[in-house]
Amino acid sequence: MIQALRHMITLFTHFFDSLQYMLDRFLDLLALCICQENDTLARIGSNCLQQLILQNVTKFEPSHWDQIVTAFVDLFARTEATALFSAVYTSITSGASTNGVRPPRLDSVDAKSLGNLNLNNNTEDADPSDPADNALGINGLPSQTSSDVKTDSTHTNTHESSTQMPTDLEHYAKPTDPSPQETPIVVTTERRKLFNQIITKCVLQLLMIETVNELFSNDAVYTSIPSTELLRLMALLKKSYQFAKRFNADRELRTRLFKEGFMRQPPNLLKQESGAASVYVSILLRMYHDNSTERAANRAQTEQALIPLCVDILTSYIELDEETQQRNVQTWRPVVVDVLEGYASFPAEEFGGQIRTFAPLVVGLMGREMGSELQRAVQGLSARMFEVGLGIEVPQSMFLQNGGAGGGGGAGSVGVTPTVEKGTMGPFGRRGSRQR
Repeated sequence: MIQALRHMITLFTHFFDSLQYMLDRFLDLLALCICQENDTLARIGSNCLQQLILQNVTKFEPSHWDQIVTAFVDLFARTEATALFSAVYTSITSGASTNGVRPPRLDSVDAKSLGNLNLNNNTEDADPSDPADNALGINGLPSQTSSDVKTDSTHTNTHESSTQMPTDLEHYAKPTDPSPQETPIVVTTERRKLFNQIITKCVLQLLMIETVNELFSNDAVYTSIPSTELLRLMALLKKSYQFAKRFNADRELRTRLFKEGFMRQPPNLLKQESGAASVYVSILLRMYHDNSTERAANRAQTEQALIPLCVDILTSYIELDEETQQRNVQTWRPVVVDVLEGYASFPAEEFGGQIRTFAPLVVGLMGREMGSELQRAVQGLSARMFEVGLGIEVPQSMFLQNGGAGGGGGAGSVGVTPTVEKGTMGPFGRRGSRQR
C-alpha cells in the first residue's frame, strides 16, 4: 500500500495536465491516510502529501492552491482535540470496574486503541540535545516500553510498525509532593478508548504543524503559494496556538483529567502551543520582509496578522513564573528571540509605528533572567528604538558581542542589532538551532 501511494503521486505528477481535475480526490485520500490512528500510516500520508505538493509546485494555479489549503483546513479541524474540554464530563460514572474486573491502567493501554502511537516519557531532567527528542508528542503522555504495554493478542497486528514519539512533561507537583504516578487510577476500557482517541488527535495536530513548517520553509513552495492562501493557512496555526494556550491555562481541567486517569501526569499542550506560534511567526516574518511584488501588496494584512500574536507571545512569556515554569521559559525563549529580531528589522516607518506597543514589553523582558541570545535581541531592539524614536545612534562598542559574557541577567542586559535573512528559518522558526 505504501508503494501504491507513492506510485500514485508519481502518476499524478507525470500526467498532471490530464489528472489535475482529480486533485481534490487525491487530497481526500491522503487526508484519510493521515487521520488513521496509526503513526506509520499518518506519517506516510503526510510524506506523500508533501511530495504531491513539492513535485507539482511549479504547475499549480491559484485554484489548485485553494484546494490544497482547503485540505489543510480539513486536516487541522479533524485533528483538533476538542474533546479535551469535555472528556471529564463524558461518562463520569464510567470509572467503576466492569463485571468485577479492574480496568487496565494507563500503562497497559491496548496498542491498537493507541493506534500504535508508542510515546516515551521525557522528564524535566532529560537531555535537551537527545536526538530522540522531536516535535511530536503530547506533553504528559506516560512512558511506555515493550515490556509494560500489554496488548490483547486478538487486537494486535504484527505487521504494523510504530515510531517512538517522545514527549516533554510539565511537572507541577513540587519535588516534595507525592509522585503523580503513585495515584491509583481505575479507568474502564470504554473510557480509555476515548482518552486514547483524544491523545491520537493531539499527536496528529502536531504532525500537521510539522508538515506545514517543512513544506513552507521550502523556497519553491513559499514562493509559489499566493499570499491570500498563505495567510489563510497561517490562520490555522493561530487557531491551533490559541486552542493549546486555552487548554494549558485551564489548570483545573488539566488536574481533573489527571485524576480521572487521562495520563499519569497532568497533561499540557506546550509543544502544540509553542510549535504553532513559532511556525506562524517565522512564516509571517518572512512574508513581511519579502519585497516581491505579490508579498509587498499584502504587507498590511501580514502585519495585521503578525503583530497581535507577537504581543501575545511576549506578554505571556513575561508572565511565566521562572521558578515553577522553567520548562515553559526554556521552550518559549527562542520564540521570543525570533519575535524581537523580526520586529527590530522592520523598515523605519513601520518600526516607529509599533514602538508604543513593544517598548513596555521590552521593559518587562529586562526584569527577567536572560541567556546571552535573548540579551542580544533585547539590546538590539532597544538600540533600534533609540535610533528610530529619539534619533540617538548607539555605538557598536556598546553592544554585547557574540563571545561576550552575559549568560544570565536581568535589567540592563544588552545585545547586538539583529538581521533577518530570507530563507534561513530552521525547523519551528529558529535559524538552524531548533530540534524537531
